[in-house]
Amino acid sequence: MITRNFSMNVSAIGTDDGKNTYEIRRKWSEKGKKAIVIELYPTIEVENCGMMDVSTMHLLNHVNDFGWGELRIMNLYATVVANKPSVSQLNCNSLAYIEEVLEEKDISTYDIVIAWGNSLSTHQETIKAKIDLLSILDKKGLSANVKCITVNGVSLKTSFGIHPLYLGLHYSKEKWQLVAFPLKDTLTELEKCVKHSKVEDKKAKRSGKKETDKAKEKSVSQKGAE
Repeated sequence: MITRNFSMNVSAIGTDDGKNTYEIRRKWSEKGKKAIVIELYPTIEVENCGMMDVSTMHLLNHVNDFGWGELRIMNLYATVVANKPSVSQLNCNSLAYIEEVLEEKDISTYDIVIAWGNSLSTHQETIKAKIDLLSILDKKGLSANVKCITVNGVSLKTSFGIHPLYLGLHYSKEKWQLVAFPLKDTLTELEKCVKHSKVEDKKAKRSGKKETDKAKEKSVSQKGAE
């Protein structure tokens, strides 16, 4: 017969009005490794930090797979939402806060896990926020610390930055693994998306100008005919 006790210390940082959550920190062991997991947006207010959403539940169910003793969940956006948000709802990013955390003395000992999934993958502001964050990690010499989660049977071509909710729904019984996140390659791809968007915007503006010029010419022609 064996008896084991488990306790977890939970703390959170956010704004006084509860509208923004910058971090929820859970610690249950002095022996395990520390981890920062960066997702997209929070669903828990600071006042209710003892609550657990489904994504966090799945993640905590697999912390032993990674050897973690402490988990710090942060997000690209700080705006707390109850359901999948519209773009207009996400008006406060967390980059300044995350950059401050990345200055901590022991940050080189952390696993820094990218887990923002595929939501808002074509939203330009989100793409720029991802570029900024990955650039910060690169400049601080933390590229080797940056990881992502996968499982056997999931193609790495599609799993870089996969969200724990997806893995929890489809691979809850599998052993989860940490693999290196392709930071520089991802930066290159994201920067291409921004450039492509700018080119498309210019094309759209040129096309709109041509249509406007044609309309003006037609109006002048009609007036001349009258």
